[in-house]
Amino acid sequence: MYNLIIKQATIIDGTGAPGWTGDVGIKDEIFSAINPSLEAAETKETVSGKGLVIAPGFIDIHTHSDDFWKMDSLSEIKLQQGVTREVIGNCGISLSPTTSKAGDIDFQGNLVNLDKHTDSMGKFSLNDYRKLLEKFGLSNNLMGLIGHGTLRMAAMGFSKNIPDKRQMETMKFLMEEAMNHGASGMSTGLIYAPGIFAKIPELVELCRVVAKKGGFYASHMRNEAEEILAAIDEAISIGEQSGVPVQISHLKITGHKNWGLVDQVIKKILDARNRGIDMTCDVYPYTSSGTSLTALVPPWAIEGGVEKLILRMHDSAQRAKIIHDIKHGIPGWENMYHNAGWEKITISRFDFDGQNNIEGRTVAQIAKGKKVDPFDLILDLMEQGANGVKIISETMNEENLATFLKLPFAMVGSDSSFTTGKPHPRLYGTFPRVIRRFVRELRVLTLEEAIHKMTGLTAQRLRLTHAGLIKKGFQADAVLFDPETITDRGTYQSPEHFPSGIARVIVNGKTVIKNGIHTGAKPGRFDFPH
Repeated sequence: MYNLIIKQATIIDGTGAPGWTGDVGIKDEIFSAINPSLEAAETKETVSGKGLVIAPGFIDIHTHSDDFWKMDSLSEIKLQQGVTREVIGNCGISLSPTTSKAGDIDFQGNLVNLDKHTDSMGKFSLNDYRKLLEKFGLSNNLMGLIGHGTLRMAAMGFSKNIPDKRQMETMKFLMEEAMNHGASGMSTGLIYAPGIFAKIPELVELCRVVAKKGGFYASHMRNEAEEILAAIDEAISIGEQSGVPVQISHLKITGHKNWGLVDQVIKKILDARNRGIDMTCDVYPYTSSGTSLTALVPPWAIEGGVEKLILRMHDSAQRAKIIHDIKHGIPGWENMYHNAGWEKITISRFDFDGQNNIEGRTVAQIAKGKKVDPFDLILDLMEQGANGVKIISETMNEENLATFLKLPFAMVGSDSSFTTGKPHPRLYGTFPRVIRRFVRELRVLTLEEAIHKMTGLTAQRLRLTHAGLIKKGFQADAVLFDPETITDRGTYQSPEHFPSGIARVIVNGKTVIKNGIHTGAKPGRFDFPH
């Protein structure tokens, strides 16, 4: 007997093949049958799929949902848009592994919220993290990358130095241990401290550990603006020297003066692939990025962490140098102010002593209202809120975005973080937006191509041999939706709206979203590549 049969839906299986009409039978945690008709089969529940599409559950390969439980314990924000699996630990930051030197990130505070974890944080592994999540319970599936920044902090704090032999061995040991515990690979955030201080040999040595264990390297590259070609060369070099597959995180070109580099960017990636380098990418369907306000300061100013940054801001000479370097730039450093300008950088989160009245306003607007210099303003905001101040920067164009999204090796990743204030709307709407904007409106992709980029292609990168497709014997993660009405509803000024047009979401054979309502089920798990 089946647990559930979905009858006469258009089955788009995640391979990119044309959809066809049939019945899908689910028993326990797997797809047990995919037939033109299961008319005579016994089942506990039958759902009509007439006029709807059934697709594999969407896989979000690039997220920052590591501490999802603080804001969304049932992962409803992701499930409501059809995401049944997320990959955490991106852009160089993960919640494990930690040592006592990793105090620059509030790991312990995050974990207290999860399980009242009050032990000494002298050692906390990916396995420890997984066990806590399993005890807490998951509504969707998770997989994890290990952040290079986390490894660096565990071994040497926020130092800008090249790691010595002992520090390098510590990072390699922690990376190998995490891979043995089921990590999918390693990520870097090469515009953020401490990743910004790392050189190629350090990254190659760590990636050799990842490659040996069958993982991949996901990189927020060192520059996504005028130096993007050099940044891609760096990623290629790391893949070439270490043998690791390379994933370019949220491929984009920022800053209008750099948009014309699109053909050179694509050629460089295609040339690497033609040489046998396993290089892929993910893309999010928005023309604005989101990050922390501290990403606006030059690298030397944040060496040693936020506390050291604040001390430098209190020194008049160093404060003046910080402002000078933001205004005029530093060779090789991606300067977000140059790429956007204060008119297109919006404060999306600022909650200091209950003061959040600047959220949703640009730096230029806030500075004008307060009658202060915008450069002094952002430093003052950092001092008050440090990494808790979030920004959204409008720096991209949709034509390039569509070109990248159409690449046959491009997947969809939201790059979303669970945050208060006015979060980037990609948190709520990434996957329905791809279908609404790039399938229905722009016709850049067919529906089958879009679903392949959100499911089967991503599963291949994650080495999932029994997930990511609607196929007999595969893990029963699925989304049932109306292809004509599925729509993202969040905006930059009002982002916190669930999408519409999704009838049902299924995780490991269990319904978690039914007609827009979370069932309360927690059938998810922390998964390993297999």
